[in-house]
Amino acid sequence: MLSENFDFKPVVPVLDVDDVRTLADVNGQAPELSILLHQRYGCSIDFVSLNRKGQPVAPDAQQLQAWRARLERGGVDRDAVRVVETQAGIGSYDVILALNSFGARNKIQNFKLVLDQALHPLSRLVIEIRKGSGSYPFLKSYGSCNTLAKPGADANGLAVLSVEPQEELQPSGEWSRIASKLAGKEGFFDELEEHSFLFMPRGDTLVVTFDNLDIAMTKRDDRRPWGFSFIEAQGWSMLGVMANGWTWFRHPEVTARFEALRDSGFFAQFKRVVFYGASMGGYAAAAFAAAAPGSTVFAISPQSTLDKTLVPWEMRYKKVWDRDFSGPFGDAALASQDAGDVHIMYDPYVAPDAAHAARFTGPNVTLWRCPLLGHRLGSSLQQMGVLQEIARGAIAGELAPNRFHQLLRRRHGFPRFQRELANLALDRGHPRLAKQVCSYILRQRDDRFFRRMKERL
Repeated sequence: MLSENFDFKPVVPVLDVDDVRTLADVNGQAPELSILLHQRYGCSIDFVSLNRKGQPVAPDAQQLQAWRARLERGGVDRDAVRVVETQAGIGSYDVILALNSFGARNKIQNFKLVLDQALHPLSRLVIEIRKGSGSYPFLKSYGSCNTLAKPGADANGLAVLSVEPQEELQPSGEWSRIASKLAGKEGFFDELEEHSFLFMPRGDTLVVTFDNLDIAMTKRDDRRPWGFSFIEAQGWSMLGVMANGWTWFRHPEVTARFEALRDSGFFAQFKRVVFYGASMGGYAAAAFAAAAPGSTVFAISPQSTLDKTLVPWEMRYKKVWDRDFSGPFGDAALASQDAGDVHIMYDPYVAPDAAHAARFTGPNVTLWRCPLLGHRLGSSLQQMGVLQEIARGAIAGELAPNRFHQLLRRRHGFPRFQRELANLALDRGHPRLAKQVCSYILRQRDDRFFRRMKERL
């Protein structure tokens, strides 16, 4: 069992999540971590009662009472807590806490039925692991593990499992029909082994975007590539590069296609060429901009590379670690040095994103800090209603710092920013400032998260 003095505070940033709405504490073995996460995110908490075979059962009354009492002393609302003792009651959770249970006291394989039901893409599992339990091979099928404390002979270890999106590879025929129709007679659609290129000519500005085909086909009603409607509305030409999976576009076919486009003079026919993407697509935007020297890059929360020899601190995206990040388009921080303007947008409080941004050091780079808006920065800016204007300014070469900061001030009314600001004040030992944030929000609206935080302070 973990030491009673184990400090759970470092676990929170390792989760690498922008939000936690639902949390499960298996058999109530992690009240302290449950409290920390509730205080930070205002999440609901389920006490999921399981026997050693992983079957839901009625909880031990004394154990449940002690767990409830500890949560109440930690400021957790009673109506935020639920007890689950049936299979039907098990929900889908953003975070599951499994301490002193499966992988430690009970067979990890007996946890399968619950995990299969409770995990969703991007879930996190914090689990205590006994040496020799076989937990790591078992968990590998769900995602990647980040070990916080290694299991030893005398003490268990602690790991955070990051569930990887299990994309469903899309039938090529369906996407081919949609893409061929979008390309029309003047454009083109090239379908490769793992990727496809869709070109739609409209004007003398070309925007090259990068997207995951699974997201486009299943998460968007219009089933269009990233930025399609926005780019179409501006009258710009578009080259949409689609990955059939989480490939980070690291495949020889992508490199060969961009080299062919470059050598044929395809990019030279446009007055302005822009490479645009977010996260995986942001990496590709900065990397493949080298195919069109002088182009503009607009990358949101990009990775600079996933080459472990260059970024050993990057513990996310283990699924793609075996891909080859060498070659002229491998390191985006280097490849983008031949571009014109390189715009990198990132949250400086997301440590890996800030570290990647710091690797972009060319004189053509402008770093746009977007504090406390998370890794999914594009979504935050979209919800704030400012993404299109910022993107339009960057693409047109007209994004001025004063206008950017004016637009970014809208985050002051954005719930995620408000919550993170209060949490940051507490993390840095400024409870009075956190209380001021709470008071400011509560003057605007009744909000349980800030009301409870103010009561605790």
